[in-house]
Amino acid sequence: MLIDFHENLHNRKNYIDELVKECKRLKIDKVCLMGLGSHHEMFGNDEVEQAFKKYPDTVIGLGHIKLGVDTVDKIDTLCQKGFRGLKVTRPLANYDDKRFFPIYARAQDYHMPVLFHLGILARRENETSFDISMNRMRPAYLDTIARAFPKLTLIGAHLGNPWYEEACEVARWNPNVYFDLSGSTLKKKKPPFFKEIFWWTGKQTFHYKGLKGKEPFEKIVFGGDVPYELIEDTMSDYKSLMDNLRISREIQDKVFGRTAAEILNL
Repeated sequence: MLIDFHENLHNRKNYIDELVKECKRLKIDKVCLMGLGSHHEMFGNDEVEQAFKKYPDTVIGLGHIKLGVDTVDKIDTLCQKGFRGLKVTRPLANYDDKRFFPIYARAQDYHMPVLFHLGILARRENETSFDISMNRMRPAYLDTIARAFPKLTLIGAHLGNPWYEEACEVARWNPNVYFDLSGSTLKKKKPPFFKEIFWWTGKQTFHYKGLKGKEPFEKIVFGGDVPYELIEDTMSDYKSLMDNLRISREIQDKVFGRTAAEILNL
């Protein structure tokens, strides 16, 4: 099973139809879709709900939660509507602020994985909001959340760009934390860089692999986070990196879908 864990519903005519058509061409079985609203030049939760109801065999909905604004009731509503997970970005405090713990607790109760935007955030040409800080979205904060909510699955986007090493150490010691390599990471970083930060591999480092003893790429899931026209290019970047690092076919299959299927209980 091939799963894209990170796609957005862009505010373009017939976008969902074209996205699903492209997924079929690329043999992507499932796509996790989210909508961050008009401020992000995207559709919102309502349109995502329409999308997974129109294409239930392909689309899995991740509901957008505004940390610092929304309450746990919002998660109740999203779950009742059929959303399978959550997406968070632009928090009004650090991700591990205790004020957000009720949100994470409720997500854990519903077995809804949470996809966290991490690190640098793109700027829009006419963007005026000032209450945004990449420092509130560091991968280190996932360590706090993962320890407090051990049955909650956390997926960090972009491998924490630019805090890559920090992200890797969080993944190594927390069995409920995963990352994707979406964004500019695979364009600006070369295979030797990943070999260095994914250092805990092989029998010689068995003591340092962290809980469950997983290899680095067993903590990575495929996510595009691009318009549908660029998904194939992102898939190629993932494949090229793993081939260069001689990642086994078994683990590549986990990256491209088997791990995500386990997270989503498919």
